[in-house]
Amino acid sequence: MKAVRLQAYGDVDQLRYEDAPDPVPGAGEALVKIAVSGLNPVDVIVRKGLFAQVAPLQFPAILGVDAAGTIVAAGTGVTEFAVGDRVVAHLPLNGKGGYAEMAASPVAGIAKLPSNVTFEAGATLPLVALTGRQAVDLLGVKRGDRVLVSGALGAVGRVAVQYLQELGAMPVAGVRAARLAEGRALAGEALDIDLAPSSPDFDYAVAAAAPVAANTVKHVRDGGKVASAVQIPEGADDGRPVAVQRFMAHDDPVVLRRAVDAAARGALTIPISATFGLSEAAEAQRALAQGPSGKVLLIVQA
Repeated sequence: MKAVRLQAYGDVDQLRYEDAPDPVPGAGEALVKIAVSGLNPVDVIVRKGLFAQVAPLQFPAILGVDAAGTIVAAGTGVTEFAVGDRVVAHLPLNGKGGYAEMAASPVAGIAKLPSNVTFEAGATLPLVALTGRQAVDLLGVKRGDRVLVSGALGAVGRVAVQYLQELGAMPVAGVRAARLAEGRALAGEALDIDLAPSSPDFDYAVAAAAPVAANTVKHVRDGGKVASAVQIPEGADDGRPVAVQRFMAHDDPVVLRRAVDAAARGALTIPISATFGLSEAAEAQRALAQGPSGKVLLIVQA
């Protein structure tokens, strides 16, 4: 198969489009012929070696944790998926990822993709769907709760807002002043996340964007909780008793399937800002580094 393989930790010049061995699905895995691969900031973090102590790579390695495509083979013990199924996959950080024509994925990271959801839309979902929904679950939000979602217009934020609405909670989009109208259109209520409140107004918050993560904490009452998959600077709580719970998204086929179902019924849409061919992965990562307003995708196979 063709793949873009990272030759060593470093800049995008270490990404090389080349032939690679076809992956073989192991027990509990399915082999996905990838149509579209989605890029995420973690791809850049891994490429630079900033995650090497947690998940070291063997080179050459293939990046990419989000993919959408069709199952072409299944390993032993796989009964919930069949050859020909359209799926999305959240791939492990094991150097055998989605910048390739095929990838083997554990079935815990796979969900069927309804026919009314394109591969492009499907490839925007896996990591952000798991992250946004698991952040809300971590807070223990109940119907009627008012919850701040900072960075609500980003992909993770949009997932969190949609899930809160699904639960009957009341999301408030924490956005920059120039985007308040967009925030209100998405969540129904919005606030300028950069303005420190005279008194904190929320029991719960999701920090979905690193640039405003510190400001998120300032809006949470004493005894409140913040769920964050991004780094929150030390001292952001001003010494107040606010519980900041950091986490990493993990595979959960039920959570992933429910997010895909939300996309299928039109309740969840992640904007796409740019698409590139597989051989253009370096250019795609450069676009990602510019902080695009939507997802960056690799079109692997038409």
